[in-house]
Amino acid sequence: MVVICFSAAFVAVVLATRTHLYLTQYCRTVLWIAVIALMYNLVCRGYMMWYHPRWWFITDKLSQLIQIFVLFPCTTLLFLRYMPSSLGRRLLHFALFLGIYSAFELVLVLSHEIEYYHGWAFGWSILLDSCMLFVMWLHDQNWRLSLGFCGLVTSLFLAWFHVPFDT
Repeated sequence: MVVICFSAAFVAVVLATRTHLYLTQYCRTVLWIAVIALMYNLVCRGYMMWYHPRWWFITDKLSQLIQIFVLFPCTTLLFLRYMPSSLGRRLLHFALFLGIYSAFELVLVLSHEIEYYHGWAFGWSILLDSCMLFVMWLHDQNWRLSLGFCGLVTSLFLAWFHVPFDT
C-alpha cells in the first residue's frame, strides 16, 4: 500500500508541475534507471535482499514493477528537471530527495511492508538510494562514467552480500 501511495504522490507532483513534458529530454536516464532496477531483479532472483510481503493483490513482483515503471521514472524526471546549477544548492537538492526516499523506506519498515534478508538493512537501502540519485545525475552528465560507476557499485554489492550466480 505504501508503494502505491508513494508512487501516486510522485505521479501527482509530476503532472501538477508539468514535468512529464520533459520526458524526451531525460528519456535515456529514465530508461537507464529502469534497466538497473530490472537487472537487480534478474541477478538476485532467488536471493533477494528485500521483499515486499503480499498485500491484498499487490505481490512483491507487482510492487517492484510499480517502483520500476512509475516511481523511478517520476523521481528521475523531478530530480533532474529541478537540479540547481550551483554546487551548494545541488547538494541540498540531493539531500531533499534522499530525505524523501529515507522517509519512504522508514514508513515501509514501520508498516512491515518490507522485509530485509541476507544482511540487508535500512542503512544499506539509504546508501543504495544515494547511489541511485548520484547515478541519475551522473548519467545525465556523462553516460559513459555512469556505466563504469554502476559496474563498480554493482560488483561491490554483489561481493559484499555474497550473491550467488547460480540462482
